[in-house]
This record gives sequence, C-alpha cells and structure tokens, in this order.
Amino acid sequence: MSLRLIEIHHKGGKAEEIDFLVKDLPLLDTWHDHLDSGGSVTKILIRSEKTESVLDRIESFFSKGDPPRIVILPVEATLPRPEEPDKDKKEEKSPGRISTEELYQKMLRVSGISQRYFVMAVLASFVAAIGLLKNDVAVIIGSMVIAPLLGPNMALSLATTLADYKLAKKAIITNILGFTIVLTIGIIMGVFINVDPDIPQIAARSDVSNFYIFIALATGVAGAYSIAAGVAEALVGVMVAVALLPPLVAAGLLLGAGYWINATGALLLVFVNVVSINLSGVITFILKGIQPKTWWEAENAKKAVRISITVWFILLLLLGVIIFFEQQIMTAVT
Repeated sequence: MSLRLIEIHHKGGKAEEIDFLVKDLPLLDTWHDHLDSGGSVTKILIRSEKTESVLDRIESFFSKGDPPRIVILPVEATLPRPEEPDKDKKEEKSPGRISTEELYQKMLRVSGISQRYFVMAVLASFVAAIGLLKNDVAVIIGSMVIAPLLGPNMALSLATTLADYKLAKKAIITNILGFTIVLTIGIIMGVFINVDPDIPQIAARSDVSNFYIFIALATGVAGAYSIAAGVAEALVGVMVAVALLPPLVAAGLLLGAGYWINATGALLLVFVNVVSINLSGVITFILKGIQPKTWWEAENAKKAVRISITVWFILLLLLGVIIFFEQQIMTAVT
C-alpha cells in the first residue's frame, strides 16, 4: 500500500473549508502549518489510490478564485503504521491507480529527448545486437532492461486519452528518434558483421505471424495498467522492450546484411507491436478512468480517442492481412 503526502499551499483562512471538503474521505492524517507570510500549508496523508478524490475536490473549490499550489509527494514510510482499510466499510469508489496529474508528469518526464535517452538507446541497441548474433537470451534480456522505449509509447497513449496534442507531438518525435537510432545501429552492424538469418533468436523475430498481435496487445495492457498503478518504470519497460527492441534490432541487422525478405518480416513485427501497444494502451487508460478535468477538454478527448482507436484498429487489420499473405508467400517459397 503506497502513500502520498498532499501539500496545499493557500492563503490563510481556507483551512476550515479544506477540512470540510475532505472530511468524508479516508484520510490517514491532516494538519495545517501557518507561514510567516500570512499563507498556510494544509498537509494531507492519504493512500495513493485516494489522491484523485482529494485533488478533484480541491481544484473544484478553488476553480473560481486564486488556485493554490498543490504538491504531491510519495511517502516511503510513516509511524505509527496506518491501519489497513476496512473492507466492510463503504467508501467512495477508488480508481485503483495513481492520480492523473502524477501519471501525466511521469509520462512528460520520460517521453522527451534527452542525453540519457540517446545514450540508453545506443547502448541497448548494441547489447541487443550482440545478444541476437550470439543467440544469447540473457544478453537480449539485459538490453531490454536498459532500453528507453517505454516512455514515448505510453506517453502517446496517455496523450491520446487526454487529447493533449503537445504531449502527443513530443512522444511521436521521441519515438521516431529512438526507432531511427536502434534501426541505424542494427544496419551498420549488419554491414560489417556476418549475420546468419537462421540464428534462432533472429529467425524468431523475422518469422512473424498473427499470433504476435495478441502478445503485443497483452504487452500494451500490462504496460498501461502497471504504469497507472504506479509500478516502477524499469519493470514495465522490460515488458514493452520485449515487443519493440529485439525485432527492431533484428530488422536492422538483416537489412545491413542484405536479407531483405527476412528484414521485412522483422519490420512487420515492429509495426504490429507499435500499433497493438498503443491501441491497448489507450483502451486501458480509458477503462482506468483517466480523462481530462473540464467538460470541453473531455469532449475533445472523446473525439481523439474515437479517431485514434479507429485508426489503430484499421492499421492492425491491414497488418494482419499483410502478415497472412506474407506467410503464404514464405510457405510457397520454402
């Protein structure tokens, strides 16, 4: 059970109103600090899944006046230990996730282009290429751990859900850069290193079938669900990297070595994974109750979600048809 400390920085005289607003919520503790400047800080200790309820009420109360500065801090531990919630006691339904603002800030932080992203993408590409060429599963898994492909893909799903075009643009640009880095490194290594397309770890990622669609969909659901629940990004990153990094590196190696047909299969797998992960990510975020705060933003979000789900679904169907015919051609050739 994770905890959050919510700090509400407001002008003096609002403490009683805030206490009234949250009196029926299952707070673990609350107190007020008065500042020398005349303002006050209300601090609320609460379980992470209840944070959204507090934020909604505070933002609604201050919507017409001077909005306070709200700071959300993770709490590692507190004494005395908080009691487990009474299952028999009826409480306001919890979304079972971290707040939308926490999720947004997390995705905003990991979706941008940075020196760290560039370095980790390069390192992950080299490690994955070596693991594929040596048919070493352990090395391939190691590359997934350091691959930074999680952030931009989940950020794109969240941006679609919230109709946040600024975040979507940022995520798309970062995705394109990351994929270009990984593919380019694979191609360069494929030119100078002897690549055998029959290596099991490479062959497994160039022989694509519609079965991989279900794997990618499950990966997207697991990634979005875990992030919404506040699971560590590194753990979720492995799940997403499973579907994205190895086939993209394999495609680069095969392209560099001149195995065009095999590379086509690996690239098809990459496209299937990208589409499936984003489709299932959007659907999962919606089911978790993530949506914009205002009604006009919610209307824009509904339109964006309908369009994106339709587009992703059509692309997935087209890829499924292409994979089917590609399998028929490969079977006829062999």
